[in-house]
Amino acid sequence: MATIADIRQQYPQYEDVPDVELADALHQKFYSDIPKTDFYKSINLTGASLIPGSITSLPQREVSLRDKLMGIIETPAIVAGGLAAAIPTFVARVGGELYGGRGTPQGKAMGESAAKTVSAQFYQPRTTTGPELVSQAADFLGSIPPTPLSSAGTALSTLTGPAVNQLRPIVTQAVAPAKNLLVSALQREPAAVMPGMGAAETSAAALRQERALRQNIPLTKGEQVPELGLQQFESDIVKQNPQLGKPLIEFKAGQKKAIVDQFERLAGETGAEFADPANARQIGTIVDKAMVNQYDKEFKAYKAKYELADNAGETLQEVPYQSVIDYINKQTPTTRKSLAPILEDTLEQLAINDPNKTGKISLRAFDDIYQNINKKVEFGTPNSTYGKELKVLINQNTEGAGGDLYRAARTARQQLANDFENNYRVAKLLGTKGNYADRAVALDDVFKHVVLDGSLEEMRTVTKLLKKAGPEGQQAYKELQGQTIEHLKDQLTKNASGELSFAKLKTSIEQLDREGKLQYMYGKAGRDKLLDLKATVQDALVKDPRAVNWSNTGNVVLRGLDALSAIRFPGAQTAAEIAQNISLKKKVAESVNFNALAPSKASANRLAP
Repeated sequence: MATIADIRQQYPQYEDVPDVELADALHQKFYSDIPKTDFYKSINLTGASLIPGSITSLPQREVSLRDKLMGIIETPAIVAGGLAAAIPTFVARVGGELYGGRGTPQGKAMGESAAKTVSAQFYQPRTTTGPELVSQAADFLGSIPPTPLSSAGTALSTLTGPAVNQLRPIVTQAVAPAKNLLVSALQREPAAVMPGMGAAETSAAALRQERALRQNIPLTKGEQVPELGLQQFESDIVKQNPQLGKPLIEFKAGQKKAIVDQFERLAGETGAEFADPANARQIGTIVDKAMVNQYDKEFKAYKAKYELADNAGETLQEVPYQSVIDYINKQTPTTRKSLAPILEDTLEQLAINDPNKTGKISLRAFDDIYQNINKKVEFGTPNSTYGKELKVLINQNTEGAGGDLYRAARTARQQLANDFENNYRVAKLLGTKGNYADRAVALDDVFKHVVLDGSLEEMRTVTKLLKKAGPEGQQAYKELQGQTIEHLKDQLTKNASGELSFAKLKTSIEQLDREGKLQYMYGKAGRDKLLDLKATVQDALVKDPRAVNWSNTGNVVLRGLDALSAIRFPGAQTAAEIAQNISLKKKVAESVNFNALAPSKASANRLAP
């Protein structure tokens, strides 16, 4: 286990924290299972450090003669090592600060960590006497410059070669992010969060990742943790350096396929066999055929009941029709002759069936007039509006007339009217009650007519008929369900640039959901699936506008290391390139492999060097 001295050397930011306070924090955070006294001994915390208010370091031991002699011997090596380490240590410190954010506490900590890692590769003093002698002689010799750009350029130039040679293999480790494990140890209210993220951010990132994984859609780190810096980096790197950004480019291509595949899977779950925007006509044909067959089935059932009543003589009963005459006479001549000619036509039909002007006609005659109105009006026109009123009056005049057979036939006819004649979506879909040679709705437009254009109630009347139309109608309804999801996919993918368009998908889903159609067609669970898919697509595609386009204030690492490469001293260019490639590759890998749900990795001894 590291000693208290090792800990202080590794984490100089806690130099103002007394030994006991620092040790107590570490013990509470990581080693609470060890008795505190034993823990103090294991980190070499003894003596005055344990006395409250006392100094926090142990007394210096007396320097032996051997140490004094060894110090004199190693002094030249210390001087040479300091000079050789100056350049790479400076480069590593700058690179680390740029990686973590220049001017930020994190950047400074990373710079110091990188500098220490590099400096450790060169000669380190073995005694306390050596550094003291060097320090005492520094003013006179002037051989240790404060920075590699100082006036001691001549001394530095003699050691540049060895410095650069040692820098190449170790700079990778030097720019690795500094991991401040003591920050969490000293928190008064520790929370289990990811490094660099607050509890709320962690929870939100985990939610996005969990939702995406349920749909087999991968998200980058910047999409799980939508921070501007991350999104800038992921946007910038693929444009500025496609080679380094290749994993991200491949990741996004795979993500696009995964999104499209998820829509395909959901469409398949409906049981649809032909659903596809390219198959609009085929879908229309399937739906139309099922509707026409259901109409024919109900019409035949009504006619069979009517024939029984007719054969039994129940349709010969006469009933008055004066209310129909009164309604027609209330309309203007222009309406009767131009806007709604069905009014004059009905008046003529009544006169033909009552030549003696008795004021009564048979139930059979009234039924013929009713069928004539159906045949001569087009739904949605003024003629249809007045025709509907005429049929209501006919029903009122025939209410309760005839025997049981006629009343059964009349009920079947009323149901037929409610299902196929009195609903705009159904009536227009079928044209004139099965006479669909000259269609009012093209087969290519059947899906749009039923699902997209009508209200929920109008759509319900169509789909209700399909659901009770047997296996053929039920399959037609499944095709409409599948085609709806394919329509959403089409809104997402039909973009001239080939990119996915979240805006169109969002508009389509929200419109269907606002009208209640999503829940009606797929139930609550299915609706939630589609809304989750919308949210995940938004996570994957929608970025902070400042992260999309390249700008001079974009990614810190890329531009920071480019600036570092411009420093004019031997080895700096090579160092910057190495640091840049290593840090960018690492960051790209982190973007494509990040998982907000993965448990944090921690060693058993988090303080081990």
